[in-house]
Amino acid sequence: MPLRWSTVSSQVLALCLAAGLALPVDARQAAGKGSKRPAEKSPRNSGTPIDEFMHMTPEEQRQALERLPPNQRMRLQQRLDKFNQLPPQQQQRLRGMYDRLNQLPPARQNLVRRSLNAFSQQPADRRQAMRQELRKLAPLGPKDRQARMASPEFREKFSEKEQRIVSDMSDLLPDR
Repeated sequence: MPLRWSTVSSQVLALCLAAGLALPVDARQAAGKGSKRPAEKSPRNSGTPIDEFMHMTPEEQRQALERLPPNQRMRLQQRLDKFNQLPPQQQQRLRGMYDRLNQLPPARQNLVRRSLNAFSQQPADRRQAMRQELRKLAPLGPKDRQARMASPEFREKFSEKEQRIVSDMSDLLPDR
C-alpha cells in the first residue's frame, strides 16, 4: 500500500512538532540517567531524539513520558500509538523523513517545521493539490525538482505561500 501524503504530513508533523518526541532536553537526559543499557548505535542510527527514545527500555520510555505535562504526555502517547500501528514499511519511511529533517541545518529545520504546520492549516482542497505536487516531485532528482518548482505551471497553480510549503516539504523527499 503506497504511503499517502496525508499520512506522511500528519505523522511527520506530529514527529517534528513533538521535537524529538516532545521530550524536553531535561526529560531526555533524566530518562537516560541511570540507564543500564548503553546507547545503541547502528550505522543507520543518526542519534536523533526519536532514536534515543526508541532505544530506551519500556520502563525508561514510561519514565520519560511521566516527566511531561499531562496534556503533552497524552498527545504524545496518542502519536506514538498511531505510529506503532503503522506497517513497518511506513514507519521506516517516516523515520527516513525525520532523519532527513534532522540532517538539515537548524534554520532549515525550523522552516520545514513551519511549512508542515502551515500545510496542515490549509483548506483540504489545497492540501490535496500540494500532496499531488509532492507525489510528482518525489521521483525527480534535486535539479529536476527545482526546475519543476520554477516552471510557469507550478507558479500559476500555487500561491506564493503554497509554493514555499511545497518547496520546504520537498526537502523531506528522498534523494533520487
